[in-house]
Formats: sequence, C-alpha cells, structure tokens
Amino acid sequence: MNETWFNRVVAISPERLIDGCVETLRDEVLPNLEARTARGRLYAVMDVLQNLRDRVDPKAAALEAEATSARTALGRIAAVLREAGSADAAGCVEAALAAASTGTPSECVAALRQALVAAIDALYALPSGAPEAARRALGDHLGPQAVRDIAPLKPSLLNEISKG
Repeated sequence: MNETWFNRVVAISPERLIDGCVETLRDEVLPNLEARTARGRLYAVMDVLQNLRDRVDPKAAALEAEATSARTALGRIAAVLREAGSADAAGCVEAALAAASTGTPSECVAALRQALVAAIDALYALPSGAPEAARRALGDHLGPQAVRDIAPLKPSLLNEISKG
C-alpha cells in the first residue's frame, strides 16, 4: 500500500468525506437513475448525509457554548436552591458541576447535561416547586441551546424526494 496515499486519506475530515459522498451521489449517480422511486430514495440518503455532516465530529465551539451556558445555569440553580433552604440539593448540583470540569469537551458536556437533569429534579422536588429564578436560569440555557442544536441542520430535500 502506498503510505503517502494512506496518510492523505486519513487526513480528510469526516465533513469533507460526507461532502464528497453527497457530491458523487448528486453529480454521478442521480443523473443515471431513471426510476422515480430510486431517485426519491437517493434524495433521502443525500438529505440524511447532509444533516449528519455537522454532527459526526461535534464542533468545539458548539460544545464550548453549551458548556458555558450550562455552567452558568447550574451555578444560578445552585444559588437558588441554597436560598430556598435546600443546602443538600445545592451541594449535589455544585458537586455535579465540579465533576463536569474534567475530560474531553464532549465528556464535559455530557456530564453537564446529567447535572442539569439532576438540578431540574432537585428544583421540582422543592415543596413549593421551582422558584421563578431557577425557571429563568433553565430557560436562559435551554432556549438558546435548542437553537444551537438545530442550527447545523441543512435545508430539507423533501421536495426533491417527493418528486423522485
């Protein structure tokens, strides 16, 4: 095997590999398909690939934005729990927050998501429900996070899929 060729192939990013697959399907395969159902299936595959492209290797900036937002929300929630007289619950949230500060960016974000779930459980276990300040802290994180989650999605190819 040619080692130079192998090193070049390994250096290709997952995004570029997927882009190349979609380009090949669109430019080389699609023009040679006559069956409407086969064309529809090919458009469906291209649609999945295009939406998968930016999710294969999570972007560091997106992970950092989520981590920063989650840390802020968790800190605010811990403060609200302390003010509500739930020092044990606040301590648990603070411990989860501290534990989420090590590892890869993906591991930190996964730990922060688990900490958010635990914080939400602690808030709604309060006798009076979640205080308004905690709801705001959650909303300030979850609203923008929903936007960050859907922002990488590409326009759908459903129109082309339906035409075949």
